[in-house]
Amino acid sequence: MISQNIVQQVFGMILLAVAGLLSVSVMAAPAQTAPAMSESQVVSTAQAVIHMLDYVSVDYPGAVSEGKVLNDVEYQEQLEFSVQVKEQLGKLPANAGKEALLRQADLLWSKIDARTAATDVSALANELRGSVISTYRIAVSPGKAPDLKGAAALYASQCASCHGADGKGDGTAAPGMEPAPANFHDAGRMAQRSVYGLYNTISLGVEGTPMTAYSQLSEEERWALAFYVASLAAGKELLDQGEAAYTGGGKAVSFGNLRDLALLTENEIRQRDGEAAIAVFSWLKKNPDRLVIGGVESPLAFTARHLDESVAAYRSGNVVEAQRLAVTGYLEGFELVEASLNTANSELRKTIEDQMTVYRNLLRAGMPVGEVEAHAASLHTLLSSAASSMESSHLSATAALVSSFFIIVREGLESLLVVTVILTFLIRAERRDALPYVHVGWISALALGGATWFAASYLISVSGASREITEGLAALAASVILLYVGFWLHDKSHAGRWREFVGKHLEHALSRGTLWALAGVSFLAVYREAFETVLFYQALWQQATGVESAVLGGLGLGCIVLAVTGWLIFRFGSRLPVGPFFAWSSVMLAVLGIMFAGHGVAGLQEAGWLPIDPVGFFQMPALGVYANRQALLLQGTLLILVIVIFMRNRSRKAPAAAG
Repeated sequence: MISQNIVQQVFGMILLAVAGLLSVSVMAAPAQTAPAMSESQVVSTAQAVIHMLDYVSVDYPGAVSEGKVLNDVEYQEQLEFSVQVKEQLGKLPANAGKEALLRQADLLWSKIDARTAATDVSALANELRGSVISTYRIAVSPGKAPDLKGAAALYASQCASCHGADGKGDGTAAPGMEPAPANFHDAGRMAQRSVYGLYNTISLGVEGTPMTAYSQLSEEERWALAFYVASLAAGKELLDQGEAAYTGGGKAVSFGNLRDLALLTENEIRQRDGEAAIAVFSWLKKNPDRLVIGGVESPLAFTARHLDESVAAYRSGNVVEAQRLAVTGYLEGFELVEASLNTANSELRKTIEDQMTVYRNLLRAGMPVGEVEAHAASLHTLLSSAASSMESSHLSATAALVSSFFIIVREGLESLLVVTVILTFLIRAERRDALPYVHVGWISALALGGATWFAASYLISVSGASREITEGLAALAASVILLYVGFWLHDKSHAGRWREFVGKHLEHALSRGTLWALAGVSFLAVYREAFETVLFYQALWQQATGVESAVLGGLGLGCIVLAVTGWLIFRFGSRLPVGPFFAWSSVMLAVLGIMFAGHGVAGLQEAGWLPIDPVGFFQMPALGVYANRQALLLQGTLLILVIVIFMRNRSRKAPAAAG
């Protein structure tokens, strides 16, 4: 019988390997100082800073030109804003990017004090604004696409008296106001304003002016108003051009998410994407719901947005935050559409996966900002190609069926192999009384997986990183138990040993601990996949508008394939003699244990717990083979251990057979 020392060796080896890999990440992560302010205070203070910077970037050009003050009142206001920006930034909690923010704020004040050219001041104010947003993770877009149906009536009741019925600043209350109400048809000024800037003005007001804060309105109403006034100047011809360009393939433009739509200005779009993109930008501001599916951001848009935020955080010096955003963007965005993209373009799916890994390694290695930005730009191009390949997240019936089929087969096959091998073993051992333990394991795993999904969807927030950590640790634990059971079976694969064991020890051994070990591995093997499978189907269902029946068909077909596979294992396993059956089962469980170890390391790597060092080796994630040093090192070590123990068992059996 396998000694407890072997179990301890396997468990200890995996723990030591993972602990060693974890230590690299922990040592590399700088300590973060706990904020002295509450979260709401941090957000409100940062929003005030962003609000002032927005006004500096827009209004400074009207106060100074070619080193001369054009409007002294306006100029003094710009100076005061720059002083307030420094003071408010000083109140924010310390983190890795704060010192850089303070240096930027000092530079902004000095440029305004020196009456520097308007283009330089506006550019610096916009850069500092972006740095504040990324450093303190300020939400700059609505959580879902705003509903603009009631925005016109809301504008008429709240804004028209000052800004006019058409938004030209000529309302009945406008005469005598100082400063005059904004004219939303002023092309030059509006080209400098973002929807988020307008939202901030509506939310916070402008101190010292008749523009008061509209805090009595809900957040959804304020966002609806902001989008409405931002699109007032867009004429029908421009909007028609934008709609034609977008529906004709313009959806791959770089502002393909709500965050960009809310945060970017027309001037920034014009500089980055050209004049032709302005029509699409204007139409999307009037129809923001076209950027999302079912009222929420699409997974690819989510990834693109987090990639931008990651670059901004890295630019401001906050490496830890940049890595977190990169991980979140991948796990909670791109990973959810991998199966669908794999059906449409498997090579593109693999390329994006690889390049996301390269991007995270650039952050970890502290590479120059320019190199990180260039790689992020190439990723944006790849994500746009993915969106086009998936037909703007709408799948054909064939693609939906194939995606659904491979999700259930890929996620369920390993779990099925583990459970069926264990069940077959118990039947061959004439221990049908132990079958309920295994059934309790996998059934409770399915139930808990469903409950976890429900809680994550409706009750609490479970991040993609938390999901991967859970799956990674479960996979490593399952690996330990699978290897233990595999060694145990291999030790009994000789018929003489098995008969001796049955006669003397089977009842005692199974009742004392092995039963719960078998139940535990069936639980871990199934739970590891259950929660993720539900999330993948949830994402696929959103994309499969109009072809939902194909998704159900693929799910049913996949379940049939799994059922047939399980039946074949039972049928052929029951026909094998005891020795060959146990030998085959032990090898199968050992292989699965090594595969699960690879999945465990990969899960912790995707969650950002472990580094990823790619190597020149073939990669087959479905079989637990990942082409990186950490996963291969652990799996290679376990493979050597398996070979040594199996050979030792064989050498022990040879004398017994000879005798």
